[in-house]
Amino acid sequence: MRTTVPIGTSYARYRRPDPRIGALVSRALGGARTVLNVGAGAGSYEPADREVTPVEPSESMRAQRPAGLAVAVDATAEDLPFPDAAFDAAMTTFSVHQWSDCGRGCARSGG
Repeated sequence: MRTTVPIGTSYARYRRPDPRIGALVSRALGGARTVLNVGAGAGSYEPADREVTPVEPSESMRAQRPAGLAVAVDATAEDLPFPDAAFDAAMTTFSVHQWSDCGRGCARSGG
């Protein structure tokens, strides 16, 4: 019998970042120094060489962020608590499918 693990409660234990995706994220961010990470989850693809502000609405995912990463702000893509143009760049990986309004989330995130 196959055992399933609820991903929200044990995501960081099972999810392993792919360095190829990390390299693509880094390249896409270019020279951005301040980065908003929308739907940051456990921080799998947050670049360590930049000032990252993570946003994550799930308490379970925020609790799985490792020590050393910034504490995630409890907010959603559609209702960010930052002024426009507060960051050099915005990023998201594997979270758009959870947004309630993709157009509004992209508009608020700078996309």
